[in-house]
Amino acid sequence: MNAAKAPEDLHKLFAQALNSGDLDALVALYAFDAFLMTRSGPARGIMAIGRALAEYVAMKPTIQLTTRKVVQVEDTALLVADWRFHGTAADGRDVSTSGTSIEVARRQSDGSWRYLIDLPYGLG
Repeated sequence: MNAAKAPEDLHKLFAQALNSGDLDALVALYAFDAFLMTRSGPARGIMAIGRALAEYVAMKPTIQLTTRKVVQVEDTALLVADWRFHGTAADGRDVSTSGTSIEVARRQSDGSWRYLIDLPYGLG
């Protein structure tokens, strides 16, 4: 798994991992104590985030992510991205959605960056 060397690398690595169905690579982009807001509610901690992301990977999706903004202050960064998601639900129906995400990333002790807070639907 490639590590994010800069905050903006997280978006590229997230898209690569989700588009290839690599759940382990997706989960590795999150800090152990991270928070992810899903449509079904909050996921706190790496185990809950892994379960939440598995639901998305099961949809065999494609995602396009476009970084709009990165603001970095020392070991913390705020990221904003536009995204488009297309996949197939368990019942076979087509799922297409889009939005603007807001994330907070933190530099790890090894110098890599991981998501600390992930709000895929922004403030909505």
